[in-house]
Amino acid sequence: MSSYTELLSEYNKDDERDGFVDTAKSFEFDPAAEWKAFCDGSESAFVKIYNHYFQTLYNLGRQFSGNSDLLKDTLQETFINIRKKRHKLHKVVSVKAFLIKCYRNKIITEQKKQKKNMTLNYTANSYGFLLTPSHESVLISRQFKQHQVEKMQESLNKLTRRQREAIYYFYYNGLSYSQIKDVMGFSSIRAARNLIYRSLTELKKQAEVFSDK
Repeated sequence: MSSYTELLSEYNKDDERDGFVDTAKSFEFDPAAEWKAFCDGSESAFVKIYNHYFQTLYNLGRQFSGNSDLLKDTLQETFINIRKKRHKLHKVVSVKAFLIKCYRNKIITEQKKQKKNMTLNYTANSYGFLLTPSHESVLISRQFKQHQVEKMQESLNKLTRRQREAIYYFYYNGLSYSQIKDVMGFSSIRAARNLIYRSLTELKKQAEVFSDK
């Protein structure tokens, strides 16, 4: 049976097909060049960056909440705040990781405010990086039986929310251990790497249970 690393790579391809990644991959986009232009005051670069990363960030937001108005408003506020301090952001290395961190933090902050004010019916189990593959793609490309795919999905979603979030950033968004450490607030790069390693180890154990079924 294919490894979970390969399987997760297939999930990533499924997301790409279903629109769960950057919508602007069809044309050339140089993040570093556009970010430099944006920091130097270019409004057109700002628009390009917004358009390029909007869907990726919005899909991330959907892992935290089903309130589309909250997600869109928070995303716009995130970009407004970034625009205000653009001249101080030249040192940003990974544009994608930086935007993910900013948006993630903003959503969490807004959720805490709304939960405190009793205006948002949010529970820890409502959302939480549920990893769902496209059965058609996995079945065709890996020739898995349907019940095996279902077991794999079940195993993935038995991981802790934090484990699923780390895997989401690592496999679905291609962030490095260092970037995941920064986004999720780990104490060290090693801590981020160990969490993902433990997650994959647990998945492999689950795979052994039904690999011959």
